[in-house]
Amino acid sequence: MNAETKVIKHKLSVLELAEALGNVSAACRQRGVSRPQFYDYKRRFQTHGMEGLRDLPPIAKHHPNATPPETVEKIKGLAMTHPSRGPSYLESLLKTDGIQVSFVTIQKILEREGLGSRYDRWLAIEKRQAEQPIELTAEQIAFIEKQNPQFKERHVKSGKPGELLNQDTFLVG
Repeated sequence: MNAETKVIKHKLSVLELAEALGNVSAACRQRGVSRPQFYDYKRRFQTHGMEGLRDLPPIAKHHPNATPPETVEKIKGLAMTHPSRGPSYLESLLKTDGIQVSFVTIQKILEREGLGSRYDRWLAIEKRQAEQPIELTAEQIAFIEKQNPQFKERHVKSGKPGELLNQDTFLVG
């Protein structure tokens, strides 16, 4: 006897016990089933017979009004292209492309993707740049240099240790 058969027999035993006792509440208490669940079993048994007592398939795990994956990818791309801008600006860019998404939805998507704040986007761009050098836009470079002043020195190369020295002065007193 497999698990599905056991489930069907349990549901059927609740229905039979209620019929024998003539008291639904007592039958439900004895079998550990709520009354609304009992009436659901009864309705399904009356309409579909034994097949109605089978466990129902799981409900789909996606929402019908969910943002399409293409739009999510476009939002992520725009957020990386314009890291210093927020969801309101991204909403206006999407509207020019004919995509209607609220700025609240854009913020939720960015949060879910780990790009919710400017700081997160900055780290993501620097990580991508460190892993594989990519062509950065002027806006991205300006944003990264504002966040990390050492980024300005990214093109300075030295062949040997000690070949490149840095000097700094400050006023004491």
